[in-house]
Formats: sequence, C-alpha cells, structure tokens
Amino acid sequence: MILTSCSSSSSSSDDESDDDEYIVTLLGAYEQNNTSMLQILKSSDSSKKIGGSVVGHRYIHRDRRQGHDRLFADYFAANPVYSPTIFRRRFRMRCPLYLRILNAIQAHNSYFVQKQDAAYVLGLSPLQKMTSVMRILSYGIAADAVDDYIRIGESTAIQSWQQICNSVIEIFGEEYLKSPMPTDITTLLASGEVRGFPGMLGNLDRMHWE
Repeated sequence: MILTSCSSSSSSSDDESDDDEYIVTLLGAYEQNNTSMLQILKSSDSSKKIGGSVVGHRYIHRDRRQGHDRLFADYFAANPVYSPTIFRRRFRMRCPLYLRILNAIQAHNSYFVQKQDAAYVLGLSPLQKMTSVMRILSYGIAADAVDDYIRIGESTAIQSWQQICNSVIEIFGEEYLKSPMPTDITTLLASGEVRGFPGMLGNLDRMHWE
C-alpha cells in the first residue's frame, strides 16, 4: 500500500489539525488494506506445495501480525497508547513526517511492500520494518534487540536497515545530503549561538557536553 501525501499549512495550530486529519486518513486506509490482504490469504488454497526449510537453520515462530497490531495500537492508531510527545522522543521525528518518509520509501522500493511468505502467510508490514530501523538508529541498539517487541528477526532487521539507508540516499540525497549553502550556514550558526554554542555548525552527539 502506498500512503498519500499531506499538504502543509501556514500556522502551527492548522498544522497540528492537518496532521491529525492526515494520520486518521492514512491509518484508516492502512487498516483497511491489511484486512483485505488477510481475507485474500484466508481464501487462498492452503494445499499448495511449498518449499522446505534451509538445512541447519532453526525455525523460530514469530507472530508477525501480533507485532504489527501492537506497534500500530501503541503509536499509529487514531487514539494511540503513547502521546505525540513520546512518539517524537522515541522516533526522533513527528508522526506525520515519519509517515511521509515511509510513503516515499514504499513508492521507491518494493522491499517495503507487504507480501506473503512461502507458506502464504502475510509478511512483515512496512511499519514493522521501518520502526525496527528507527529504533536501531535512534538508540544505537543491536539488530536483534527489536525482535521481542516488533517480531522481526536480526537478519531481516539488518536488511531493512540497509534498504532504508539506500532508499533515503536515493530519494532525498540530492536535496538534503549536500554541502550547506551560505544561507544555510548563517542559519545554523545563529541557531547554535542561541543555544549557547557560538561557532558551532553542527554536532554529532551531545552526550559528552557537561
């Protein structure tokens, strides 16, 4: 499923209203898409022959649907468990921006389109793949640390990380991954000075500042 884009507004209050309407519309379509996919899978012929397991690999059953449903209810539902403030702290961005990036990546890279596996079971959702990557990037945790919550294997989390990084570079690289213009430098220096860091153009991490 491809999420639709959201239009911008002139005021912050209008932005918040538009964002709320945008999220409700997108996520309603997202849930409807998942329901349709499950109905298709239930009506498919389960007697079809499928391939066997990889020799030497230990199979771990993961309830992928449970992982998606929990993630969706916690952060992306119309009335999520966690507030927008917590979302921004944990994802390092606001929810509408997160969904816009996911929308662009889905349109660009088919890896993030939800599919069936060899057993005709619905695979990981785009939200699960991208959220696992955001947790790894935001917190610097190991790839297998997101498995117990998102229900995604270590190798898949690493592959998702590689796919997202490549997609972001290909989609947004020309606009955002370039040397700053003189006006950008002026803005960044002024912002740093206001925050008590005169002469600072950018920073990698604030954890060493006392």
